[in-house]
Amino acid sequence: MIEKEQLLAKLREIDKEFYADGDEDYGDDGFDIIKVFSKENFSLNNKMSVLGLDIYKYSEYKKNKQNLIPFIFDYIYDKTLESIENSKEVILFKEILLDKSKYFISTGDGGFILFKTPIHALIFNLHFFAVLHLFNTGHFFSKLSKYVDALVIRSALTYDKVYEYEGKYFGKAIINNSRILSKDRLNRFIFDESVFKYFNRKCNGIETISILCVENIEKILQERIDGMAFFQRRENFNEYNNPFNNPVIRSIHVQKIDDLQSKNTKMKLYNVEIQYSATWYNDVETNQATSFILTIGNLNSNNLN
Repeated sequence: MIEKEQLLAKLREIDKEFYADGDEDYGDDGFDIIKVFSKENFSLNNKMSVLGLDIYKYSEYKKNKQNLIPFIFDYIYDKTLESIENSKEVILFKEILLDKSKYFISTGDGGFILFKTPIHALIFNLHFFAVLHLFNTGHFFSKLSKYVDALVIRSALTYDKVYEYEGKYFGKAIINNSRILSKDRLNRFIFDESVFKYFNRKCNGIETISILCVENIEKILQERIDGMAFFQRRENFNEYNNPFNNPVIRSIHVQKIDDLQSKNTKMKLYNVEIQYSATWYNDVETNQATSFILTIGNLNSNNLN
């Protein structure tokens, strides 16, 4: 990655830093030079998927609870990474696990997490909401959980170009995600059109995720995976090898909601509800476990505008 001082040095070679007489007539060639400078020096990554997470009505918490929320969110985020690290699908998240802060943009009451594909982001969200559920139901730090009460978190998934500068990420995928979260008042799980199209092309639609097996995910991502928490190998679906009986992801519903008009941007959006089951084993005493069914999102189809 080129550092800022190197960029300034290169820029000074093609453009004067100060014009004593103000703007000069340098013709179209001046713009062409800047375009080349931009293309050669500023990394435009391939598409990345952004998962936005936001704690609902954070500003309305009383001060003695509000100051605990960033800590609790960080705990849930770290516990999610720990859950992934101990799972067989750890290979899919090796970049994030190597540098836990690089791909996470914190907002205090939530944040944005960057992933290679929407499938990576979806799998992470399943882990995250399982940990959130356990915190809300008193399985993690029961006294703290009861004191702050249940946290309600809304999430959004976008898929677009992202820029990297000085080790930080910017771009349309993050901006659009932020706009979606800021408009949602119903604590949903919302996809933009790029995510919706990705699942249509790669998975035969988001609803089909519920019948995919590990072999399908391996083929889509072109990676060898030892196993997965929410997907089974084909031969293990059940004794009759019925591909429509995934015991983990129980149902997925998707609804088209009205387009979101934000400034000059019009976004096509989809509301998604996923119900699934999970089992959590105690880190210290592995014979202690709790199983549960939970839902990400809801079926409220009201529009965002």
